[in-house]
Amino acid sequence: MAKFGIQVSMGQCRRAKKYALKLVEGNLVDHYGKLWSYCHEILRTNLGSTVKLDMEDGPDGKKYFSKFYCCFQGVKQGWIEGCRRVIGLDGCFLKGVCKGELLCDIGRDANDKIYPIAWAVVNVENKQNWKWFLKLLIDDLHLNLGNGFSLISDQHKGLIEAVKELLPYVEHRQCARHICQICRRDAHQYLMEKDPKTWSRGFFQIGRCCDAVENGFSESFNAVIVDARKKPIITMLEEIRLYMMDRIYNMKLKGNQWGNDICPEIRDKVNLLNKAQRHYQVLPSGLNQFEVKGAIDAYKVDLERKTCSCWLWQLNGYGCAHSIASMSFLNRDVEAYVDNMFSTTTFRKAYNYRIAPMNSSDMWPETNYTPPLPPINRRMPGRPTTKRKKSTTENTGTHMVSKAGKKIKCSICMENGYNKATCPQRRPQKLNVKKEKQKVKP
Repeated sequence: MAKFGIQVSMGQCRRAKKYALKLVEGNLVDHYGKLWSYCHEILRTNLGSTVKLDMEDGPDGKKYFSKFYCCFQGVKQGWIEGCRRVIGLDGCFLKGVCKGELLCDIGRDANDKIYPIAWAVVNVENKQNWKWFLKLLIDDLHLNLGNGFSLISDQHKGLIEAVKELLPYVEHRQCARHICQICRRDAHQYLMEKDPKTWSRGFFQIGRCCDAVENGFSESFNAVIVDARKKPIITMLEEIRLYMMDRIYNMKLKGNQWGNDICPEIRDKVNLLNKAQRHYQVLPSGLNQFEVKGAIDAYKVDLERKTCSCWLWQLNGYGCAHSIASMSFLNRDVEAYVDNMFSTTTFRKAYNYRIAPMNSSDMWPETNYTPPLPPINRRMPGRPTTKRKKSTTENTGTHMVSKAGKKIKCSICMENGYNKATCPQRRPQKLNVKKEKQKVKP
């Protein structure tokens, strides 16, 4: 308005922005119509990748978009050779013109960083869609019935039931943050049941080299692609692919610069534990057995078996303050006792493969399949909400201290039960002042 001297309304600005985005990114019908060509371009450039597109029949007999799954060959091969047997499953909402949810499968590499494996776009997060996603994931990662693998997720009922049916022998952990939220909401129920296994659902088995109790690495990936989730489906999928292609390349360069020792992130954690070991006294019991005593506690450490009675060494794979204190007592190298999963050699295996580049959309191969239409919008019962529903444990932004149960004392008459604003000795004074003012006015 200041530069060109014109008057425009907010509605005109919104329509102009919508029209400009439509010219740049195309409309929804064109985006969903190109999904078949997009699938063939991925399979042509990245041999061995898995791409699935499902459609459903609408009430008018036309084909509508239902589900889309993508897992690149270089990504799944890198996870099989260089990542831990731990998988995080989570879903997040699409925030733009495309409605639905994005299901993601996230792993962890040797440097304790996220490793996105596969992602899928579905219309709703339910048991049927989770089963469809898990079936494809089992074939790609060779999970079989789940022996030797661990999953961590939130307490979504559809996901829990799908895992029970398809992966009966997998170790299914649940996010401790969601467990805490449910315990706060249904505290009386848990106190009545007295279930000792409630909190143990957040810990992994021994040998997984993972001591995480929350699904934070899945939430980290959702935060990375938060801007991509606001865009049309082809643009969103391309931004995720480009992010993964660039990330694998940069991680490979970093891994080649490291030596043949443990990864830097694990070395930093070991150094923090090395500082904490000064609070413990080491008493030898055998050749490799020690009793490590603190101010109020004591633990048994066996360096030969790589065990500690605090169980932290068995969980994380790189040690605890008690084990490091025992190693320092013998003047041994701490990094020699770190699990081989955290070595730079294992890290390089995870990023040894790549995602091949692709051509632009005007060069994608044409197919004879029926192009899908955008999915039908799901109308939920009731009035649509405009604000996000906050968790019971989330900060509401208010910092006022509640006065419930506090005894109020009047500062005028020193009586309990009321303050000076409602004190009976003050009311006549206010009435007299009002009467005097009314007399003065005439």
